[in-house]
Amino acid sequence: MIEDLAMHVADLVENSLRAGARHITVAVARKGDALQIEVSDDGSGMSEAQRARATDPFFTTKPRAQIGLGLPLLVQTAEGTGGACCVEPRPERGTRVVARFGWDHPDRPPLGDLVGTLVPLIATSPGVEFTVELSDDQTTWRLCTHEIRERIGDIPLTHPEVLSFLEQSLREGMDAAGLKEER
Repeated sequence: MIEDLAMHVADLVENSLRAGARHITVAVARKGDALQIEVSDDGSGMSEAQRARATDPFFTTKPRAQIGLGLPLLVQTAEGTGGACCVEPRPERGTRVVARFGWDHPDRPPLGDLVGTLVPLIATSPGVEFTVELSDDQTTWRLCTHEIRERIGDIPLTHPEVLSFLEQSLREGMDAAGLKEER
């Protein structure tokens, strides 16, 4: 069982990385009484046949694995809060997954430590550009690793000061967008 929504984000980003994505966008938005999480990438995408089975727990594209629970659990969690989940394949152009949750629904898991989830994924994915968008009804906040890399030059994203900057920036974005990291 995935205990918080940040873990679903980690699962979706890991799927994007396995699909060879070079650009990954993670968008988390609180709009009215809903929370929407979207992860899109430019990886290999999936065929229509794969998409049709993507939410089947006994289907996976991972070698040596016999089950794939990430997307089925995400769908179940979203639907259990009055929301929905949509997987949009774009063969040869990536995949987009959008999950919507009832914000105040008693069965919505906490958002969790989104910052603590994203920073290691960003830091351990050299050559992948991440865009993180955090928003509510009035504010949209954005972080783009491409822009950060342009500013810092040859300093790697794994440098302690850069990691600290990423963490601080993402926490400021969470605050600006009214997204409290619940646990």
